[in-house]
Amino acid sequence: MTPEEYRQEWLKGLYHTDYNNCRFADNKEQFARDWIKNKLPNVNLDNPQNIVDRINWCKIYDKDERKPLWTDKISAHNKIALNQNLKDILIQPSYIWICDEFTIDMFNQLSDGKWFFRCNHGSGWNMRFEKKKGNDPSYLISKLNEWLSLNYAYIGGYEWQYENINPGVIVQPDLGQLKDWNFWCENGEIKYVQTVRKLGKNLEEFMTFTDADGNEPDMYIGVKPIRFKLLDSERTILEKMKPIVKELASDFKFVRVDLYSINGEVKFSELTFSPCSGKLILITTNHL
Repeated sequence: MTPEEYRQEWLKGLYHTDYNNCRFADNKEQFARDWIKNKLPNVNLDNPQNIVDRINWCKIYDKDERKPLWTDKISAHNKIALNQNLKDILIQPSYIWICDEFTIDMFNQLSDGKWFFRCNHGSGWNMRFEKKKGNDPSYLISKLNEWLSLNYAYIGGYEWQYENINPGVIVQPDLGQLKDWNFWCENGEIKYVQTVRKLGKNLEEFMTFTDADGNEPDMYIGVKPIRFKLLDSERTILEKMKPIVKELASDFKFVRVDLYSINGEVKFSELTFSPCSGKLILITTNHL
């Protein structure tokens, strides 16, 4: 079935999923508004009152032309590589493929060892795999090809910055379960700092959520963390990261700058413009 034949079937009432309804919507901006009203009834798009409201407002209306370039993980890597102030924060990939299909021939180019695979055109499309005798890569290849066939823009209520990214696969050495430093920034200023340790696919340990200086915040987003203040050792890392974050955050209306600290060195993860597709829960300090 061709794409147009599939669309005609959709017009007849078949295959009506959120993904297809967004994909084929004549007015994707209106689809996004309706999606948010349905999924997030407490979000105030017309008169944003808090950071979650503003993230969702930006998701629809902030058409900053830089966002797709930073959303694409391959393009973001190339932009940082050309920046003399930032190039040292890159985790160098071993392989990059711009492709619609990941093949066994590509996989066979890898040496034995532990690898981290990332699709550049989505969020959370990552997988670890150890290449060694006896390890079957069939599931890895199947999953990568499933992701490569999808347009992430249509998965969570239309995230336009993903729509025109040419899909690809980045392969890096697997550095283990790193701690993410997430900097929630508005208009180039750090508002909140979150640390999270990824324990596995869709499994995370929420470690801290603080204000910009590592102290107790006036709110937190998502699951309640273990602590609301940074330790002295963490504050040292925070101060090292702040200048990098502020350069990366630039004057974006909203961006979450995601970094790692590896053996005392700051490394880049990604820029995120609509975390969790905007499906965020905000808890104020009276619930701390």
